[in-house]
Amino acid sequence: MKKFSFLLMALVLVISCNESKKGIPKNADWLADNLSGKVEQTTDSTFKTDSTGKIGELDSCCVTSTKYDDKGYASGYTSVNKAGTSKDEGTFTHDENGLFTGQKFTKNGKQMSSLIVKNKDGKYSGATSFDSANKMDFYYTDITANDYDRVTAFKQYKPDSTLKSSMSFNYNNQFLKDQSAKDSVGKEISSFAQTYDEKNNVIESIYKEIKMDSATKKDSTITTITKYRYDKLDEKGNWTQRTEMDKDGKPVKVVKRTITYYKE
Repeated sequence: MKKFSFLLMALVLVISCNESKKGIPKNADWLADNLSGKVEQTTDSTFKTDSTGKIGELDSCCVTSTKYDDKGYASGYTSVNKAGTSKDEGTFTHDENGLFTGQKFTKNGKQMSSLIVKNKDGKYSGATSFDSANKMDFYYTDITANDYDRVTAFKQYKPDSTLKSSMSFNYNNQFLKDQSAKDSVGKEISSFAQTYDEKNNVIESIYKEIKMDSATKKDSTITTITKYRYDKLDEKGNWTQRTEMDKDGKPVKVVKRTITYYKE
């Protein structure tokens, strides 16, 4: 998801050579997603694999697509399961300067959630999220962003104005380096970090979740390390096949990506 979409999901190192592209705004999602060329849509299909990396059948979930407008901002998202019986869709909107203004998500045509973002004087000033019944479930304050309009911090409140959580993010320009989530009393409950190769492709991510053991009443940390290998690239240098591996380098899945471009 792009930009503010992690407001709904997250409670879940070098300057880009793309940055110098003529006519592309520096806050465009093409740059943040490390895409070269005027990409109209990416579609990712995930396949199972054995320990040697041999590709097997299509995973049960999911084939996902992201659409971009002709300025390079993400405009839509679709995820369909293998059987074709479940379809998640999302739409994203931006203002004339490319600032994120909102999103809506549906499942099989039924609204699941939405988010409205307020902008003032070219900066994010607040946001409100709504549930499937279009009832406010959270609102967000203290939103900050870097020069590339990537959100660097926010606080999440319940409708009764009780603080639920806060998050902070560190970027190298457009590229996320790490993030941290804290609960209402400021205790860290999760963290995420990733590293990049010289082409700004993610090569390793580390996710940590801190949970209290119900028996011992002590905190324990669950760490998930994922490594990435880029197997195929298209003529514009965008990856079209990637192998995901565990912490020991054992393949666990292969993602094949189809990319369509705007006609130039």
